Amino acid sequence: MAIVVSMINWKGGVGKTSLTLNLAAGLASKHSKRVLLIDLDAQCNLSFLSVGLSAYVDHTYKNSGSTLKTVFDAYFDRKQAKPEDVILKKRVRASAGQIFTQVGIVLSHQELTLLDMKLAREKRSGKDHREETRFEIEKLSVIKSIIDEVASEYDYVLLDCPPNVNLVTQNAFFSSDYYVVPAIPDFLSTVGISQITKYMDQFNQDYRSMWAYAGLPGSYVETKFGGIIFNMVDEYGGGPKDGHRQIMKSTASQLGAGALFKNYVTDGDGMSAAAQFNLPIFAFNDLPRAQQNAEKQATYMERVVDEFLNRIV
Repeated sequence: MAIVVSMINWKGGVGKTSLTLNLAAGLASKHSKRVLLIDLDAQCNLSFLSVGLSAYVDHTYKNSGSTLKTVFDAYFDRKQAKPEDVILKKRVRASAGQIFTQVGIVLSHQELTLLDMKLAREKRSGKDHREETRFEIEKLSVIKSIIDEVASEYDYVLLDCPPNVNLVTQNAFFSSDYYVVPAIPDFLSTVGISQITKYMDQFNQDYRSMWAYAGLPGSYVETKFGGIIFNMVDEYGGGPKDGHRQIMKSTASQLGAGALFKNYVTDGDGMSAAAQFNLPIFAFNDLPRAQQNAEKQATYMERVVDEFLNRIV
């Protein structure tokens, strides 16, 4: 059964999307795991990185192919989207001329922002307050309903969340077993992490109560904190430079030492070079530039993937 993980940071520019893609690539190529990627960000960056911009445009606009928007459109039409219609298989690039056979993706759409406003306005009348509570939970279960149908087909589902807590993002949280926070070692990237954990504690508390009140079967499953993955870390002498080390240490002191992944990804132009060619960092041999930096970052990324497997269970 798939373990579902939301990747979230309310601060942009922390490399969240690149980490999400490379986690999937590492899980698939180094550990033979089956992974489903879901892009919830209306900027569609994970979609572009995974399948290529031209392929995304052809699928979404020229051929009117299904995306995450299709899933929400079906909800508004009182229907259920079919997973086989929205999950693209054998489309995520593994290296030059090769694709991952065990990685699927649900592409994003630029109109998700508009859909979120529509979702916020959606009100369904029930015969009593308890039924209306069930309808509110149903509103947050749109993505979960798709994942539940294919949970046996994947080992991990990674959701790339936008840097906000709108209803589309709450759908991700509601469907997830864990949330993981990618960050870079600077003040703005880390200052809001404690707010994310507080928000998630309140989110779990509120929906646990709503679940019980609505009389739904089973029990509410909490979305647990999976940890912080630091990215773009500058090194000196075999470890983070003093400024970055101090920020990482301060973050650990606020949230607890176990909150931080012990492994991290170094700074360098390897990630950006790989992204430019819609490749994961592990395909560093296929890059026309920055191969040495990419190989180093691939080594660090592989350690992060190994730790992810041990922590997210």
